[in-house]
Amino acid sequence: MHTSRSRRKPHAGARRPSCVPGRADDRYLIVNADDLGADRGTSRGIIDAHARGIVTSASLMVDMPDARAAVRAAREHPRLGIGLHVSFTAGPRTVDLADPRAVRQELERQLDRFVALTGQEPTHIDSHHHVHRRPELAHLFVALCRRRRIPLRGFSGVTYLGHFYGQWEHGKTDLSHISPDYLISLLEGMPSGVSELACHPGDRDARFDPMYDWQRRFELDALTDPRVTTTARRSVRLINYRDLGRDLSRDLGRDFGREPGRGPRHRSPAPAIAYSPA
Repeated sequence: MHTSRSRRKPHAGARRPSCVPGRADDRYLIVNADDLGADRGTSRGIIDAHARGIVTSASLMVDMPDARAAVRAAREHPRLGIGLHVSFTAGPRTVDLADPRAVRQELERQLDRFVALTGQEPTHIDSHHHVHRRPELAHLFVALCRRRRIPLRGFSGVTYLGHFYGQWEHGKTDLSHISPDYLISLLEGMPSGVSELACHPGDRDARFDPMYDWQRRFELDALTDPRVTTTARRSVRLINYRDLGRDLSRDLGRDFGREPGRGPRHRSPAPAIAYSPA
């Protein structure tokens, strides 16, 4: 989820994406919903955005109240990729970010807990408030992800796009940035190669972050809008990190030191599988 400094009703016509053979275009898109497990309303919104919309991936907060229930719900949707949303700033545990040893230990603990909850490695790793992008912490994430061969958001040859968000000034919501029309414009303007679009859907009971709760419902509406699913079918190939395979982790560190979110130096390998919103 974004920091406060960069803050950014369901539709019946959209159906769940399905796996189809690859098409000729070269624009691949991972739509990742952050904050899975944060609370029931957030988890339900994410699952709904996958089942009826364009979300293909989610990242789990392993220490939050709904984490176990969210994992159970996700198992009913095997095409939803699940990564780890590392959190040092929300939940029952806090970490002194000035202590590299404590950060490393907590990072490894959350990864181990993810494996214990899900029975598998995460498809990728990202973090709450993008702490993994901080210069003093990034190398800890990179080292762990390189060792475990796990893609890391912003450092793995995938262009990160954080434009779909409803608060770009602290406490001020701009619904135009989480509208169906804006999302359609993003889909139509996707660059070649592999990109990740972050989102934060939730239903009316999403309450874990009072600065960004009711806005999650508008994100859910946009992500499941029939016009959006139609545009996704026409404009991109929807995938998740698992579709890319572990080969992506070989890129980890090549882009280390360059500004996250600016895109990869090279094109990521094309996955063998893709979604198509029905």
